[in-house]
Amino acid sequence: GVTLDEVRELAREMTLKFSFLNLPLGGAKAGICSPFPLSDGERETLFLRFGDALGPLLREGTYLPGTDMGTYPRDLANLLRGAGVPEKEEEEIEDSGFYTALSVFSALEAGLSFLGIPLPGARMGVQGLGKVGRRLVQLASTAGMKITAVSTRMGAVYSDRGLDGRRIVDLAQRKGDACVLDLEEGGAIELSELFEQDLDVLCPCAGLHPIHRGNVDRIRARIIVAGSNAAADPEAEARLFAKHITYLPGFVCNSGGVLCYLLSGYGLSEAEIRRFLRAGIRRKVAALLVRAGHRGESPCVSAHRVVKRNQARFVSESRARTQGKMRAALARYRHAGAKEMVRTALWPMVRDALPGPRTARKRLAKAILFERLFGG
Repeated sequence: GVTLDEVRELAREMTLKFSFLNLPLGGAKAGICSPFPLSDGERETLFLRFGDALGPLLREGTYLPGTDMGTYPRDLANLLRGAGVPEKEEEEIEDSGFYTALSVFSALEAGLSFLGIPLPGARMGVQGLGKVGRRLVQLASTAGMKITAVSTRMGAVYSDRGLDGRRIVDLAQRKGDACVLDLEEGGAIELSELFEQDLDVLCPCAGLHPIHRGNVDRIRARIIVAGSNAAADPEAEARLFAKHITYLPGFVCNSGGVLCYLLSGYGLSEAEIRRFLRAGIRRKVAALLVRAGHRGESPCVSAHRVVKRNQARFVSESRARTQGKMRAALARYRHAGAKEMVRTALWPMVRDALPGPRTARKRLAKAILFERLFGG
């Protein structure tokens, strides 16, 4: 059911995500329309052929693919094999969905803290129980949140007393979208009704624009933290702000899936990645909410300001590099200040310490990386 318009909008969302993180990369997405279900052999052939078709982009490194909705590491391996791209020797990230969920949960923590809502006992609804949604339920229930509503494309369940998070995760892993049919402790509701429940937190984790002009006025959540990309259209974003509902768009809070690959490539361990991500997302979202509050604007508008500022710097530095190192250095100083100039000078000397044991050089390298991704 994927469409070209959907892929185009998701690619745009990826660009926003990179720019918000101060990474000078363009965003890209690819989608495959195919029959379902597929046998293992048919699935392998499909990805080999798709890799062959994308060969030039993959071999040149113009397009860097990763797993996403409905795809898994073995699909990515076949995609690269079809393009004739040598397999990477470093350890692959097996569950990028967990890191996406971790970043969403970290943004959720920052948002609840900003609003003065205690995390334990906070009422939460999750739309979509795929790789991100079920991991988010797991993190939230472990932290003592009250999961009151969940949904998949096959149905929705609500319980004012709260649902068993561990059972939700177990059923979702074993039965996929059909898991909601076995959640006897809750009452069945219409899919659309999940968005209308009295919640502290609503987390849309599936589909394009699940929040739109048709349902935005019925939403009663205090804060919406998007696990999916492009969860609300621009009109709905503005309406949420008018209703005094805090909305954190996907490009602000669900970047863990891309950051885990970046940080793994730098040599950080899984435990280090988790700590780094959680602290960084919480800091970045907290600063965004404070800044938006001071300006009297929505977090979406404030986040787009960050994106435009960073993109202006990317363009300026790119142009300056064609005129020599001195011009490039001046452009960086003009846009980022003296502290970033110091980081730029130190980074080549400490970067190779990231995979190693804890040393002063490693601490400095992590501090530089942390400030570049999550500062400002």
